[in-house]
Amino acid sequence: MNKNYFIFLIEYKMTSIGPYTDKTNLSFMFDKVDLRGPLPQKTDIPNSLSWIISMTPNFSKFRYILRLSKLDNMFCDQQSSYTVFVPTDEALSNIPDNVFLNMDLLTARSIIQASTIKHRITSDVLKDSPTSFYITLNPFTRLYITNVNNQTSIDNDIDIIHYDIMANNGIIHATNGLIQARTF
Repeated sequence: MNKNYFIFLIEYKMTSIGPYTDKTNLSFMFDKVDLRGPLPQKTDIPNSLSWIISMTPNFSKFRYILRLSKLDNMFCDQQSSYTVFVPTDEALSNIPDNVFLNMDLLTARSIIQASTIKHRITSDVLKDSPTSFYITLNPFTRLYITNVNNQTSIDNDIDIIHYDIMANNGIIHATNGLIQARTF
């Protein structure tokens, strides 16, 4: 009796001819084997932005944010061209691990988007002007880049410590701080 009641709830206003008919009884679906097999494993394309971030041990916390944001496929696309400012694990060591573990999807996405610029921006272009603005993938965040005494800074508080880590689909610049998205 309980089985038919459960089936009635699943079928929603469907009348049953009998308890053993496959035409109206959905319980047979739960006993069958899934012939599609397991889902394919997601792998990073070698030398892509996502692959370099995954393979560099010093980017493990940013890799966690990238996986949490579910934007890692964007960094695997060979047709794309991005510049990503990735903080090192030493730069993020002052942030407690609970912040990363309790981070939600939208916060992770806003951090990834605020750290990413469309097109490849090399160190020569970054250092070319004393000050410049770059629009990020986050519509509310633009990066204020300054060059003083041969040191490139982002928003006057984050320094770029390693330039031009080249990938097939973009460039990574390592920073000593996390770029946070603005919400104004």
